[in-house]
Amino acid sequence: MTERENYLKVLNGEKPEWVPYYRDACDWVIPWITTSYLATEEKVDFLGVHWVMDDAGPMADTRRLALDDISKWRDVVHLPDVESFDWEKYAAFDLREHDPDKAIAIMPGLGGGCFFIPLMNMMGFSEGLCAMFEEEEEVKALFDHFMEWYEKLLPKCIEYYHPDVVIMGDDICTANGPFIGRDVYESLIRPYFRKCISICKNAGVKFELHMCGKCESFIDDFVEMGIDIWEPAQPLNDLAAIKKKYGNRLVLNGAWFTAGPGGVPGAPEHIVRREARECIDRYAPGGGYVFWDGDPVGTSEDMKRKIGWLADEARTYGKAFYKEKNV
Repeated sequence: MTERENYLKVLNGEKPEWVPYYRDACDWVIPWITTSYLATEEKVDFLGVHWVMDDAGPMADTRRLALDDISKWRDVVHLPDVESFDWEKYAAFDLREHDPDKAIAIMPGLGGGCFFIPLMNMMGFSEGLCAMFEEEEEVKALFDHFMEWYEKLLPKCIEYYHPDVVIMGDDICTANGPFIGRDVYESLIRPYFRKCISICKNAGVKFELHMCGKCESFIDDFVEMGIDIWEPAQPLNDLAAIKKKYGNRLVLNGAWFTAGPGGVPGAPEHIVRREARECIDRYAPGGGYVFWDGDPVGTSEDMKRKIGWLADEARTYGKAFYKEKNV
């Protein structure tokens, strides 16, 4: 059984042969149409946002905001033409290093998010949040424009990349709770994700929600809308209660506590490995779980060692887990 086949068993609600390790089971593919600006000298995206490169990868340059008045978004937003894009050529390019033994997860978004984060990148969090509260109609108009683009983009991505999973998301929460209230979520977030989820599910493709932070108050709603996988499923949330409620209906991808004893700088090997095993013990019984360290960023030797220990523990302890534990 390949890593992909074992991973898909989890996504289909079945008990896998072993606990999938996300890095081994799935290839992330970001379509060129969404990131071509990074190859330019200016690195200005389709929303007027400037980007810089550092150890964590591309980051929006908050020193040079694209917009200070939400009513002027039409002056700076210029999304690429989906219909004129050479999909066959660039899909082949993007998939050139894909391992066929891994699943394909395509990530079609706008600068690290889909709706909320692109707005924050354009205006900064203070002005962006104020716009959501004070200029709802203009924000809706912007998000409607994004959605019209996704309605063209997603079918093309599915047709040419043949993904097993589509990953979309927005970090609408902090470590303590949401940036926005339920009323703003209902008006400016939910309708758009519901449409994206429906497009993917109607095409027979699994939908993975990326949402960091303490977002458990929204997860019930997202599950009802049809998400299959939630990542990085951080332990800031009551993951045990969520697992108990949904079982294998919702795959928890992650659950590694980056701020826990095994995630702090300088954590010794035995602590990192112990925390990985306890994570698997807690969430893997019965299936519905994929181990992932949350893709920690950085190139320090400490981080490299930590990722190595986590990978080894996932591949050894996780491989034998179901046979030895019989759970």
